[in-house]
Amino acid sequence: MKRSLSSVLVYFYPLAGRLKKGESGRMEVDCNDEGAEFREASINIPFKDIEKDGFCRKSFFPKLVHDINLSVNENYSRPLLLIQVTAFEGGGICIGTTFHHVIKDENSYWHFMTSWAECSRGLPLAKPPQHARAVFKRDKKNPMSISYKALEIISQGITGAKIFKFVSDSSSSYHMKTCGSANVEKPNELLQKWVDPKMKTEVIYSTFCFTDDMIQELKQRSGASSSFVAVAAQFSRCVMRAREVSLEEAVYFVLLGDCRGRVKPPLPPTYFGNCLSLGLAQTTAKALINSDISFAADIIQQLIHSCTSEAQINYLIDWAESPGGNCLSLVKEAGWEYGTNAVSSPRFPLYEIDFGWGKPADVQVATMNEIGIMLLSCAKDGGKSILVSTCLPQHQMEVLHHLLTVSVE
Repeated sequence: MKRSLSSVLVYFYPLAGRLKKGESGRMEVDCNDEGAEFREASINIPFKDIEKDGFCRKSFFPKLVHDINLSVNENYSRPLLLIQVTAFEGGGICIGTTFHHVIKDENSYWHFMTSWAECSRGLPLAKPPQHARAVFKRDKKNPMSISYKALEIISQGITGAKIFKFVSDSSSSYHMKTCGSANVEKPNELLQKWVDPKMKTEVIYSTFCFTDDMIQELKQRSGASSSFVAVAAQFSRCVMRAREVSLEEAVYFVLLGDCRGRVKPPLPPTYFGNCLSLGLAQTTAKALINSDISFAADIIQQLIHSCTSEAQINYLIDWAESPGGNCLSLVKEAGWEYGTNAVSSPRFPLYEIDFGWGKPADVQVATMNEIGIMLLSCAKDGGKSILVSTCLPQHQMEVLHHLLTVSVE
C-alpha cells in the first residue's frame, strides 16, 4: 500500500504539497513534494465481531482515522493527506483517510481512491487526473462586486420560502464581512454547540435505508423529478420534527452541487480539486413541517436549478476571489442554526474500491461535524436503495427512527 500510494501521488501531486501564504496574501498549495503521512496501527478487537454486528458504529471508530484540526491558516503545516491502516485481531484491516478539503471535493476523493486501488493492483490509471485551473481565472484585475441575497420563491402557488442567490452589486463595494477565522473546529466540539446542554446526552450516529419502493412512493407523493429530491424532502422534514424546532424558527436546506460540466468551458469529470456550487434555501419550521412533502420538494428542486445555473456559477467564481469569500462566512452570515446539509452522493463508487484483496465489507464516515447532516451513499448490494447517515442527540435520533419508519410505510 505504501508503494502504490507513492506511485499514485505522482499523478495526484497536490496531495503531497503543503499550504502556504501566497504573494496575494491568500493561502495556496505549494506542490513541494513533502509527501503524505502514512500511519500503521492495530486494535485488539476481532474483525469478525464487528462484521457480525453489521458494522454498527462503535465508540472507537473515530480512532481509525487521524484526529487533527484541519485549519486553513498560515500556521497549518501538516500534510494534506493522512492515511491510517489499522489491523484487526485475526485478520481484516481498516483504511482510514483524512483529507484537507481545501485540496479536493468528494468527486476528486473517490477519483483518487479508485486510482490508488488501481496502482495497488498493478494496473495503469484508467482516468488520470486533470489539474488545469485556467477556466477559473478572470481577465479583469478586480472581481465583480457580489452580494448574497435571499429571493422569495413563488412557484406553483407555493410561497413562504426563500432561496439565497449570488447577484451582481455594482452599486456598492463588496460588503460580505469575514465572520471569524476559517479554522475548522474539532467535530465533537462543533457538534456540542448545537446540542441543548439541558439534555445531557451524547450524539448518536445512524444510517437509514430508503429502498427503491420507498423512493418511488416518495417521488409520487412529492412530485419530485429525482430520487435525491424525494429523499431529501422527506428526510429534512423528519429531522426538523425530531429536533422539535419552534414553529416560527427559520430552518435551512444547504447543498453543494458538482459543476464540472456547468462551467464555461466545461471541465472533464477527472478534474482534480474543488468544483462545487453552493445552494442555500430558507423557510420556517412551521411551513416545512405542516405543509405537504411537495412543499419541501419544490424548494429543493428550485434550489438545485438556482445554484447550478451558469449565471450563479460565474457569480460564485467572482465572489470566491473577493475578500472574505469562503463558505464558512456565508453560513455564519445567514445565522444558520437549524438546517439540513445534504452532502455526498449515492453515485460515488464506495463499494467498488479494490486494492487487490476484494471490495470493502463496509464504508463509513468516521466523524460528522453538523447536527442533522444528510450524508447520502449507495447501497452495498449495488441496488437502487439510498443510504442516508446523520447524527443527532440520542432522544432526537429515537424520534427520527420512528418518524422515518412510520412516514414511508
